[in-house]
Amino acid sequence: MSFLVDITPRVNSDAMTQSIRVGAGMFLLSIIVSWADETGAELEKEAAGAERKWVSLAPVKEGMGSWKALNFGGEGDTTWKEGTLTIEEGAELSGVVFRGKDLPEAPYELELEARRTSGVDFFCGLTLPVRDSKTCVTFICGGWGGGVVGFSSLDGMDASENETGSYQAFKDKEWYKIRLEIRKDSLKAWVGKRELVDVNTKGRKLGLRFGDIEKCAPLGLSTWQTTAELRGLRWRKLPE
Repeated sequence: MSFLVDITPRVNSDAMTQSIRVGAGMFLLSIIVSWADETGAELEKEAAGAERKWVSLAPVKEGMGSWKALNFGGEGDTTWKEGTLTIEEGAELSGVVFRGKDLPEAPYELELEARRTSGVDFFCGLTLPVRDSKTCVTFICGGWGGGVVGFSSLDGMDASENETGSYQAFKDKEWYKIRLEIRKDSLKAWVGKRELVDVNTKGRKLGLRFGDIEKCAPLGLSTWQTTAELRGLRWRKLPE
């Protein structure tokens, strides 16, 4: 009489069960890992979005808010109303300086709309920080008789002298959108949809033209013998 029992089917069944369990476990693990990756990506995206949120620089309420009118001598009046800054024509320079906490820090982009309502020279002199709050330049729109666009100053040269300068035709009472991209080693500028400036500034000397424009640092808006309106001033951080 034989007492041997064939256990092959049972072994195969146990192996199959184990294989199914391992497979199910791997499948479940892959789902968990995928969910974690997606969640992490979403969190990173939300964090990046929060970091790149637009910051408005216009006063929330009527009045000057964090802006201060500058005394140049013979300057025109300046007023904020419903998010629009009006700078009246002065004998020469007129403008305001920002004294708030939301100061842009490179890398960032800044945009606004501006128009000349009367006068013959620049209707947007936007002084802003570049490498740090103590290193500033001024973006000029409509200068040197009404048409020069560019940054002052690079290596001691004004927008009319350095490679950022170009001549553009501007119509009175027409709004122009201005967008600037400020990085520690580069400057870019668009007026409307046209990119007018793209310059590498690594190793170059950046600064303001000597004189009253220095009062606009680290962030200011000014005009020269011109009445202008400016609105939609805001900035946001850019990825490094």
